Amino acid sequence: MPMRSRVRHNRRMFSRAARISSLLAAVALLAACGRDAPPPQAMPLAQGDGAVGWRGVLGCADCDGIDTSLALSRAGEQRDYLLVETYLTEDGGERFVDRGNWRPQPEGLIRLRSEDGGERVFAVSADGRLQPRDGRGRRFADRDDDFLAPIATTHDL
Repeated sequence: MPMRSRVRHNRRMFSRAARISSLLAAVALLAACGRDAPPPQAMPLAQGDGAVGWRGVLGCADCDGIDTSLALSRAGEQRDYLLVETYLTEDGGERFVDRGNWRPQPEGLIRLRSEDGGERVFAVSADGRLQPRDGRGRRFADRDDDFLAPIATTHDL
């Protein structure tokens, strides 16, 4: 009986490692596709499996901008994201990586929940761009020009 327990544990670990590896491979594929990809559907990955990504430089109060890349992936009921942010400064930049799960919300919103429990909300515009929003989905004051542009859509990875 203890042997079965270990096998199940190892399968769960492998499954998580496989999902993370798949997500990283999707991000590398998205980065290779460039910025000229057609915009994704209004609600990304509403149906089917695949990956979709966005990129842009968001405003920053105490730096030159935040170079941001976001990749969402879906495999069945599993929805993962990878968010990479580089805070741009005169001395270079400081990079942060966040990952976790995402869920579509009413009114065209996407809620990201990181592995450490933090949450972020983005609104999907009609042209496929993403805009950061507060926890209730409201626009941030003075950030109407903050958008991430779609970089690629890949289905059935």
